[in-house]
Amino acid sequence: MSHSRDPYDRSHEPQADDVYGQEPWMLDPYADPYTGQTGQAPERYTPEQLYAQEPYVPGPETGQMLAQTGYPPPYEGDYQTGEFTRTGEFAGDFQGDFQGDFQPEYEAWPTPDEMRAGEPEPETEAEPQRGKGGRMAAAAAAAAAARPRLRRVRRQRGRRLDNTALVALGLIGAMAVALLLNRPHQWEQPTLAADSSAPKAATVVCPGKPKSGADEVAVTNAADGSGEVTLSGPGAGKGAQATVGSGKVTTTSAKPGSVVIRAGKEVAPGLVAGRSTAKPLAATGCVAPQAEAWFPGVGAGATHNSVLELTNPNSGAATVDISLYDEKGVVPVPEDLRGVAIPGNTTRTFDLLHVIPRKGELSLKTTVVRGQAGVMVRDRAVALETGATKEDYFPGQSTPAETNLLVGYPNSAASRTLTVANPGDAQVSAELRLLTPKNVLTPEGAPEISVPPNGQTQVDLTKLLGKDSAGDAYGVEIVATGPVTTAMRSVDRGDVAITTATETVSEATAVVVPAGPGVGKKRVVIAGPVAKTGSSGTVKVVPVTAKGKALKAKSVEVGPGLGAEIEVPAEAALIQLVPEGVEVNAAVVMSGEGDAVVPFRPLRSEVRTAGVAPGLPLPLEP
Repeated sequence: MSHSRDPYDRSHEPQADDVYGQEPWMLDPYADPYTGQTGQAPERYTPEQLYAQEPYVPGPETGQMLAQTGYPPPYEGDYQTGEFTRTGEFAGDFQGDFQGDFQPEYEAWPTPDEMRAGEPEPETEAEPQRGKGGRMAAAAAAAAAARPRLRRVRRQRGRRLDNTALVALGLIGAMAVALLLNRPHQWEQPTLAADSSAPKAATVVCPGKPKSGADEVAVTNAADGSGEVTLSGPGAGKGAQATVGSGKVTTTSAKPGSVVIRAGKEVAPGLVAGRSTAKPLAATGCVAPQAEAWFPGVGAGATHNSVLELTNPNSGAATVDISLYDEKGVVPVPEDLRGVAIPGNTTRTFDLLHVIPRKGELSLKTTVVRGQAGVMVRDRAVALETGATKEDYFPGQSTPAETNLLVGYPNSAASRTLTVANPGDAQVSAELRLLTPKNVLTPEGAPEISVPPNGQTQVDLTKLLGKDSAGDAYGVEIVATGPVTTAMRSVDRGDVAITTATETVSEATAVVVPAGPGVGKKRVVIAGPVAKTGSSGTVKVVPVTAKGKALKAKSVEVGPGLGAEIEVPAEAALIQLVPEGVEVNAAVVMSGEGDAVVPFRPLRSEVRTAGVAPGLPLPLEP
């Protein structure tokens, strides 16, 4: 049965829009919205009476505010642990306020004295009306007294967090303003020029000698140095020393194996060495150890086979990787050629006929992955009827390029085979041009060259370079759509001559060549810059005898598409080449009891040390 003053019994009372649905704590404590009477003070209860009206009055064991108002409790959770969840229409305002270490300000229900504090003294005339409000009104008054206090504590905690965020944002803003007000430095990376100095030591490797013929090693200094050099390796026996003078050629006999020549700081700048035989004629320059070398067109068959030489000039071990290519792509490498280990101060030789016998030519690549190694190939031509074998040296090409110049080849040959190797993963097209004394031209009937990825292509140039069609041509230019390596093998009456892509020379250099009755004509073949933007200049050729006597020098004008051939006396043992204001490609072509081609290489007369800048740029003055 409902109480006569029960606020939920509205069956006989009109509903007012301005008060219906509001919680009791939101109403005027001195107005009764259901009777329309205002100004009357509500009946009051003592704290002892409020405590006695359970279960409507909250207790400290639950911490829940139950006022029988019809609304869900404003906070749910455990009062002792401090984990609360806000429910109702204001849940978003207090999300996260009661998580973690929440400790409410009150740990127990306020005492009667605390509840009396701040309350006005009760009027005696209102005492008889205490019973009119009922127990439910007392519970509503208690809830109304508690809610504002709890809400006030939580809002203070939220404001404290907001203040911390505002302080952090203020610090960030102050730092940004300080950076804007402080004018930054102007930074400039210092550039240090490369340092050039004369080399303090030099080492070159001469390959082993062919099967037949008298053999010698020649050493000279093309600069102004003179002193002692040391010869070691299998071809030097127990080792030897030789005195080298500027412009003088010192020759010494050697055994069939390779020879390593070392020079100190007196002879290292401008050190030049070579190895040759006179009968039959074969010659090559001794090369410094190189990280990579290409040999397009080597053989592993009965009539054409090649011998690979790997020489380690140092005491520590070296390792060389070997790759092979043919017209179809990469060729599986035999076990003997995988990761070849070369002990210190030794030479390892591989005859491809015995290692990987096959018909047709291959392209060979060597990569030094540890230590240093001098790499050279000796190419052989074998006559099946007589079994006679003739050899010549096959110098490698260090770097693939889109434009390759093959300068100098014998005037007559029974066969000429051009090999183009493509180290890339895409197919390459190449155009063949001929170098003549007057211009560079594309001959009629020039073949179309297409090289598969990681493969090679061979072209027969015997007819194209014959006397009837290109009698005045002295070189071949290959212009490809990607980097390639090239070499041309010429065979005349069983003798072999190899023409490889030459390096560009812009400063004075020299080569040593065999001299004597077994050597016939010598001619220096010079190709000017092919690019139309290249400059023109003068090239001076100075032949020198073994004793250092300079013979008659000759000078020629070369430029883009313009080259020259200069005859050299047979007694010349050293040929100096001096370009003036122009870059050229050049080689010496010799003929006698056989043919040989020796290319000019840049002279190692200085060592360049790259400039090193600090790790961080230095600030300039503000």
